[in-house]
Amino acid sequence: MVLIPEGNFSLGLNPQSDLLQFMSDKTSSLNAQPEQEYFLKAFYMDRFEVTYEEFIKFKPNAQYKVRQVNLPASGVSGYEAEAYCLWAGKRLPTEFEWEKAARGGDNRLFVWGNDFEKGTANFGKQVLPVNSLEGDVSAYGIWGMNGNVSEWTSSWYQPYPDSKHEDVNYGKKFKVTRGGSINKRKHGFMKEFTMIPHRNLLPPNMRFWDTGFRCAKSVEST
Repeated sequence: MVLIPEGNFSLGLNPQSDLLQFMSDKTSSLNAQPEQEYFLKAFYMDRFEVTYEEFIKFKPNAQYKVRQVNLPASGVSGYEAEAYCLWAGKRLPTEFEWEKAARGGDNRLFVWGNDFEKGTANFGKQVLPVNSLEGDVSAYGIWGMNGNVSEWTSSWYQPYPDSKHEDVNYGKKFKVTRGGSINKRKHGFMKEFTMIPHRNLLPPNMRFWDTGFRCAKSVEST
């Protein structure tokens, strides 16, 4: 696992950007505003997404069409992801932890910087092994956060602190997923949907072929 140090990071999206004003009408970026400095205690994050090989040790009778052991374990519900992490002595990351681990210390919009580079992460037609693309590695050394599969977090879909945005989906119906995926290539706003601060929401009792997960762990107090 990778240690993410305690401290502030830039959470969310800047509403003054022309791009993000455009997104507000098209891709619901208002749910990731206001941009703010947010403090997190230190925590650990898995360097790679959980693979089928690892998940099958937890659930040996699981039946999957995909058998390549080093692919991310997608098609796993949010509750199954949570159960795996607890079984492994860990937990799912919160969405804020996920965002900090992906943005690094200089608050990038993509793991490699602030400009979209289509070939740097996997936005193709097929899921790739978790250690495939060296360009899709955050400043903290965590792989696959911008593409390949999106990832479950432990966070219910709720408004950001100090947000005035209203959404009928807020509450304890949907969990937040983070990160781009191969499915995003079908949308006309792939660049916007794959920005690290972008929030997606899914029902945690359902499985999605383009959504996997990784685990986190709190740093024990001394």
